[in-house]
Amino acid sequence: MADLILVLDDQDAVRRLLSQNLAGEGREVRCAPLPADLDALLRDTQPALLILDPGPAVDLGHRLDGIGRQWPDLPVILLSSQASVADAVQAMRHGAVDYHAKPLPLAELRASVERALDGRGEERELIERRRRFRMGDGQDFYRSTSEAMAKVYDDALMVAMSKDTTALITGESGTGKEVVAQLVHRLSPRHAQPFMELNCAAIPSELLESELFGHEAGAFTDAKEAKAGLFETADRGTIFLDEIGEMSMGLQVKLLRFLERKSFRRVGGTHELTVDVRILSATNRDLREMVSARQFRGDLYYRLNVVPIVIPPLRDRREDILPLITHFFGEFNPRFNRNFTRIDDAARRLLMDYPWPGNIRELRNVVERIVLMEEGPTLGATQLRPYLSGSWEQVPETFPRRLARLLESPIPEEGVELDELLKAVERTFIAKAYSQTGENQSRAAELLGLGRDKLRYRMKQLDPQDARQESER
Repeated sequence: MADLILVLDDQDAVRRLLSQNLAGEGREVRCAPLPADLDALLRDTQPALLILDPGPAVDLGHRLDGIGRQWPDLPVILLSSQASVADAVQAMRHGAVDYHAKPLPLAELRASVERALDGRGEERELIERRRRFRMGDGQDFYRSTSEAMAKVYDDALMVAMSKDTTALITGESGTGKEVVAQLVHRLSPRHAQPFMELNCAAIPSELLESELFGHEAGAFTDAKEAKAGLFETADRGTIFLDEIGEMSMGLQVKLLRFLERKSFRRVGGTHELTVDVRILSATNRDLREMVSARQFRGDLYYRLNVVPIVIPPLRDRREDILPLITHFFGEFNPRFNRNFTRIDDAARRLLMDYPWPGNIRELRNVVERIVLMEEGPTLGATQLRPYLSGSWEQVPETFPRRLARLLESPIPEEGVELDELLKAVERTFIAKAYSQTGENQSRAAELLGLGRDKLRYRMKQLDPQDARQESER
């Protein structure tokens, strides 16, 4: 029985074009306008592939979710007359295997159809992986629900949808750049192939070239045998180059040459070798500044940074702190035969106020030490404080942190400026209310349980500019 490609599009010209171009090679193409009852049509036709233009007045995510629930194995290619990056992202987030804007790029569309039909076993697995990722199911890492990380996941998924696009993952140390790189690989068509990781800062520069490109016997003193490098080992897979900013200028030239030609020579070799790998790279340094300072090649930077993925520090997504701790309790409780399940209010305040300069890596280490050294089931502030004290001094004290410290400790010998503290508290809440309401004074007053006139009076007493600045500290 021939595979059926079902094309649903309200434009006659599009239906004729696709009917003429997609039939053949054991495939049947059936075209129709978008029906009122899509489920009934899918039940009647049982297509192997759906190509769909949902029209302009449709909730794209709702439509794709409905198809995914009823027909989880059906690959869907989206067409759109009003294509936008936002629509493309939404389509991928809700399960489309590909997305094309009109006028249709026929060659690209045919390639999408080939991938969706010819590799259906693998494609189905990939669709299922992406569906579970979008739903937040079955992840072996903590999946953030913060808005800032939603963009990271969207960007990672978009990179994964392509086979070759490079991405530069940036963020402070400990934010999880390698986790995002692994995520891209696992959601990509290369997921069944090797994922090879190399920290460019961990290997002396004179050995890094051999690690990447391999060497022939006798290429240097200790090269007694020929050795394949990372590029050969990762053929058809993904290479993740962490700390790419530490790579020497000489090796940057060779990496750029590989990116342009997809071929290289082993150290000491004369034969050109060709491999098919995707390169993901990461750094916590500002490569643009390094380019300006001529410490990093500009042409290589642009080659690596086709899609930038920026991971925010943990202090900018504090809603992740407590769920992450729960996640790490689940990891370390069984390992150390402990039963931590709760965090008391004082400990929560400390955790939320702490700036986490080492990001998720620091938080994970703190939780591991606490679970190993302390007794549960409740984590209290007294238990927690010693594990944070070493890092408090590394960062400037914020007002919330100072206030928490003063509230939880005896009044210091030198006393406190109570009036100034109360004004700072008032400024903070007013600024928060303004920020949350888009500077709508009436709504801000409601949030604070004040009349509008009373809020305006207090604003006059407290410099509103100071109040806004307080919220940014």
